[in-house]
Amino acid sequence: MSHQATNWAFQQRGLEAATWRVLVMLADRHNPDFGCFPSQNQIASDAEMSRSSLNVHLEKLERAGLIRRERRIDPDTRKQRSTRYVLAFEAEFDCKPCPDAGHGNEADDPMKSSAKSPGAVSRSRVQNLDTNPVSIEPVITTARELDTAADLPDPQTRCLDAGGPGLCPASRAAITATADVIDGWLRDGLDLEADVLPTITRRRVQIRISPIRTWAYFTEAVHAAKQARLRREADPRITAQHRFYADWINSDRYLPPNAVTNTMAWALLGFELVTADRLAARGVPVPADTGGAP
Repeated sequence: MSHQATNWAFQQRGLEAATWRVLVMLADRHNPDFGCFPSQNQIASDAEMSRSSLNVHLEKLERAGLIRRERRIDPDTRKQRSTRYVLAFEAEFDCKPCPDAGHGNEADDPMKSSAKSPGAVSRSRVQNLDTNPVSIEPVITTARELDTAADLPDPQTRCLDAGGPGLCPASRAAITATADVIDGWLRDGLDLEADVLPTITRRRVQIRISPIRTWAYFTEAVHAAKQARLRREADPRITAQHRFYADWINSDRYLPPNAVTNTMAWALLGFELVTADRLAARGVPVPADTGGAP
């Protein structure tokens, strides 16, 4: 995965949800050193669509100026190799493709194409997408400032923010004197983003008769959250795609409508990678019954 590629993909606007999802899947498969070479079967599986539908969305991305497809031929065997997908943020995107460039992972062999007619254009065996091309203006990328660690408030301030209105004024007045408890959590290897803040956010909704006066009130819960996270990380059923969508949903990054399928939402709930409340807050329909989830 290339963080530069995924950050760039997340910033694109004006695309249909399914087209945007294909772009994000391509970015997720991008390697910063070698580029993007997934098979069509792999992208279709990642995006949860048929290869025929995939080609429609790849064509839309190409006409929008967001990707370029370059067919590659093995120089020795003359057999088709996986297509390279050049993304618009890459430096070589504006360079002209090599003479062997073409569309689609399943394009015809160039020798066969030339035998049909001297100027024949290689076509995908899945679907002909180059008929009557339409000029579409490139999608404008909206620049967004990304937070850095230096710009973030100190851990206690972030914990107080996570507590929100669930921490009454009396709690805040007392709890700030126990900041050393948070420092102890971090020394013990707890992750502020993954373990501490989500736990405080969940626990703050509990009704209490007396105010919370120390961060130690959350100690048992944040340690339990860490252990649950480690179990999820070791679960072989949880794929990189599950983690990708979970990170996306649990973040504040833009999430288009219908970007998350019901199947994916169901799996994420079953693996406890997201909560139903978080899905609802992000506009993702919550499956009515997760009894069959993993």
